[in-house]
Formats: sequence, structure tokens, C-alpha cells
Amino acid sequence: MTYSVPGSVRTHLVSSSYLGSVDSPFVRTKAVIDQMKGWEIMTAVTNGTEYLRENSETFLPLEPREDYSAYLARVNRAVFSPYTQRLIRAAAGLILRKPISIEGDPYWTDVFNKNVDGCGSDIDEYARRQAICALTYGHCHTLVDFPAPTDARTLAEERALNRRPYWIEIEPKNIYGWRLDRDSNYGSLTQVRIAEKAVVPDGDFGEKVYDQVRVIEPGRYRIYRRDQQENQLQGSAAYPGSYDQTATAGGEYEIVEQGAFDLEGIPLVTVYANKVETMSSRPPLLDIAYLNLAHFQRQADLIHSLHIASQPMLVMEGWDDQTKDIAISVNYAMATQPGNKVYYVEPASSAFEAQSAEVQELQQQMSSLGISTLSQQKHVAESADARRLDRIDTNSMLAMVSMDLESGLQKSYDLAANYLGIEPPEVKISRDFDLQRLIGQDITAMGQLLESEVIDRGEFREMLVQGEILPKAAESQEEPSELQ
Repeated sequence: MTYSVPGSVRTHLVSSSYLGSVDSPFVRTKAVIDQMKGWEIMTAVTNGTEYLRENSETFLPLEPREDYSAYLARVNRAVFSPYTQRLIRAAAGLILRKPISIEGDPYWTDVFNKNVDGCGSDIDEYARRQAICALTYGHCHTLVDFPAPTDARTLAEERALNRRPYWIEIEPKNIYGWRLDRDSNYGSLTQVRIAEKAVVPDGDFGEKVYDQVRVIEPGRYRIYRRDQQENQLQGSAAYPGSYDQTATAGGEYEIVEQGAFDLEGIPLVTVYANKVETMSSRPPLLDIAYLNLAHFQRQADLIHSLHIASQPMLVMEGWDDQTKDIAISVNYAMATQPGNKVYYVEPASSAFEAQSAEVQELQQQMSSLGISTLSQQKHVAESADARRLDRIDTNSMLAMVSMDLESGLQKSYDLAANYLGIEPPEVKISRDFDLQRLIGQDITAMGQLLESEVIDRGEFREMLVQGEILPKAAESQEEPSELQ
């Protein structure tokens, strides 16, 4: 069946489906539109210099009466400093600096964990991408899918055919809308729409790329594909109100696939880093991202000013513009008539101190908001209270993301286990975010507890392993008789 959508209505800031004027799976809902500006800012600071240059008119605006060729030269000299991206990767590294513990059926550790997404990613690599996505956009999703039914009659036959569940990582900007049942289970999902790209072979070597939306409801799914490829998002995504919402929903589309699945609910799991409500969040590092963009703009101005100032202007007083054959070089001197002057004009070095000071101030502000806390390591002894207070803010954010990531992975395993009909494993993520090893006074205090028989030898060794003094493999080398 083919559907057509009128294309005569333009909307701003609010999606057409929210206003009720267009009923299309390709229209974003208001909750998505409200989050898009923050996502675009985070996309800019994580994609870096090339992305900002391509979208320079949004992030590095043209000055009044500025020559466009000079503007392009200014843009091409601008370089972005990836403070936000470095902070995100450092935070994800702290959350997952120790391997994820998976305990349960050997199938999970021997088979599934080595390739959780069907593309060769192990569980630690996949979890790291989830943590980075959640820290960047505020939340991320995992769709737990399973291949279509086959003639296999037992679980062993399905495994022999490599028929197994797999996880699909979905960024929040690819969710076009959802519906909740507010009357049951605190708002469980009853529908979700996921944007996809369908790559279809065309001829012997070519291919066609189509926009499509997967609509998932409890027990069934539908895939709508757009027939007209030219109906793409118009305008800048940095300002959601600047594009034609009808253009994204216009044209004809059709159902190309539909079917049913065995699970009662929707197999979509969401991991939050800064939850606002169901399926909605705010990027936790958005404030730093804005400072990072301001730093990029001020630094671009400074680089451009220094480039201009590094080329002083030659001034020749008393010379007419008809004079020819004047050679200017280090090997030449110039004789002038009395009263005529030849000199260079260049700005004073103090003219750039204000711009340089502002750039440094922005760097300090970003540092105070978290960069130094995550990256700066101390190599001197300090009290336990001082270390705890120094990292209390960072640990609270990292612990929140870690706990939600652990819960999300557990739910994903539960859904995969429902497909397979076996018991799900137990997932554990370490909460030890402190990069510092145990210091001498800590080991001395634990040694005194061992001598006083407050702790036994096994507990003492476990503390040394957790404090990264001994390798984890040392646990299995301890003879049972030595632990008595």
C-alpha cells in the first residue's frame, strides 16, 4: 500500500505530527525537536575542525561587510581544540577501565560476548561506544534483534545455523518519535520509530540509498521506505526551526516489510547519562561544549589577526602612484627626496593581549568544569578524605552513568536470553574510578590490620589486587593452604 502526504505546510520549532497536520512516520515529534539543538552542538564539538569548517556560517558567522574570499581564508585557518571530546573519552575510559564481569551460562562468555552486535564487537568495545554516546547526547539506545525464523527445531540447530540475537546501537537523533502507555508500568513504550538507511544493490556494481523508518510496537514491526530520495532534511540542523518539517515527511512512502516477534514489549533499551524523562535527556557536558565553541571562535579570530599583523604594510610618503621600477628587498636600499619617508606600519604586540587573555580564560573555565579533574593525576601522598573530596563531583557523574550502563546491559542480556530460551548472565561494572594506586601509608595500615587478624591473608591480597598493586591473575596462584 502506498501513502501520499501533502507538502504545502511549513512548520517551525514544532513538528507537523505534533500539530496534527501531517500523519507520517518520517516526522519528528516535539520531544525530539526540543533536544535537537543540544545534539547539534555536541555533534559539532565531537566531529571537530572539518565539521565546523563545513558548517562555518553557523559556528563562525560572516562579519558585516566582510569580503567572502577573506572570510573563507579565515575559516580555513581556524582550528578546533577538542577539549570536550577528550573529556568524553576520558570519562568513558574511567567508567570501563576494568573489564566488564559477565557470569552465567558459558554460551555468553564463549560465544555471545565475543560478537554482541554481529559486526565483531566484543562486550567491552560495545559498552564503551554506549558510554561515549550517552555522555555525548545524554542517552543512547540498544535495539535487541533476532534473525527471521528458520526450519531449526532445537537451540543447538539454531546455533549451528549461527542464528542468534544481536544488539544494534542507535543514537538518539535517529529516534523520530515514540508513544507511552501512561496508565501502566509508569509509562511503558507502546511505539517507537527508528530512522534507518537502506542500501539496495543497483545493477552489477551500483547501489541506491533510501530513507526508511522502522516502526516497532509490542509483538510487531513495520518498515516504511520513502520512494523519493530528494526529500532530505533542509536547512541547518543547528536550529531545528530552520528546516521545512514537511519536506522530511513529504513525498510517497510504502510499507516494504512487516512481521511479528515473540517478545511482549518493545526490545529497545535506553542508557541515560542525564535523564529528564523517558526517552528525553540533556547532554551532561553541554555547558563545556558551548565554552569549547566560544574558544574556537575566539581562537579563530586571534589566528586570523596574527596572520594579518604578521605582514606589515609599506608606506612611502611623497611618492606618486605612477612611479615604477621600485625594488623592495633586503638587498636594496632606497634613496628619497628631502621630506619623503619610507616605513612599515604594523600593530603593537599589546593589541592581541586581550584576545589571548580571553582564550586562556575560556581554557581555565573548561578545566574547572571537569577536564583537570578527569585527566590530572597526583603523584604525592594525600589523606583519604582529601582524595575523596577532590573526586566527589566526578565520581557522582561517573557512578550514575556506570550504574545506568550496567542496568542497560543487563536488560539487553535479558532480552537476548528471552529469544534464546536460556538464563541471562549477571553483569557487573566496577565502580573504581580512581586511577591512583594504593600509596605506602594505605598498604602499611592494611598490613597492621593483617597482623592484628582483623583481616585474613586472602582479604589482604584482594585489597592489593583492587588497589592495582598485584595483578588480578595472582588470585588464582594462591594455594588454599596459604589462605588458612
